[in-house]
Amino acid sequence: MKRPKKNKITNPTLPEDQQADERHLIDAGESAAISIEDRIHLYWMENKGFITGCIAVLALLVIGFNGMRIYAAYAGQKVQAAYAAARASDSLADFARAYSNKPLGGVAALQVADSAYAAADYATAEEFYSIAADAFTNDLLLGRARIGQAFAKFYQGDPEQGLAQLRAIAADNMLPAAIRAEAAYHLAIEADVAKDTAGFESYASQVNSSASVGQWQQRMQIYQQQR
Repeated sequence: MKRPKKNKITNPTLPEDQQADERHLIDAGESAAISIEDRIHLYWMENKGFITGCIAVLALLVIGFNGMRIYAAYAGQKVQAAYAAARASDSLADFARAYSNKPLGGVAALQVADSAYAAADYATAEEFYSIAADAFTNDLLLGRARIGQAFAKFYQGDPEQGLAQLRAIAADNMLPAAIRAEAAYHLAIEADVAKDTAGFESYASQVNSSASVGQWQQRMQIYQQQR
């Protein structure tokens, strides 16, 4: 059976690149005789631009992802090397300031702050406890830095601000129970010294009922027995 010659159909409402071309269409009768290999070939010829584009985009995504992983590993190694060099050259303070947005910078800041606190240099201690608090997302280390910050403030001559920071720590449910119990213990002692019986009982109860059984509960019990 002779089939009519196919012509290109033009739709005036569509742009040129979206016109249907009858010459590229296959009749149902003809398609039944086409092999699977021919079908794949035809599909590839008609869609190769789209398929090639998808493959290229996927390749770029894979390369970009692996590139970021390699860069992150390299950057981490650089920070660790800089930290080791700072420890060896006794320049942890400079390292902490330079890497204040990195967890390792927070660790260095905590070390500098602890040393300054032990030497009664409370201004330096507060500065580096503050750097550490900003660097940490680890709840335990963040709590340590915040408690150090409060005591450095207290001993610098601003006890009200220091106690306010301790109260905030004791009330912060996002911090570990051990950190909150430590703050509550010191607040209980301060309340007892100030003859604030209600305050003492409240903070002592918080320490004793803490989910974290540890040194602060033991100290609180010993203190209550010796009052």
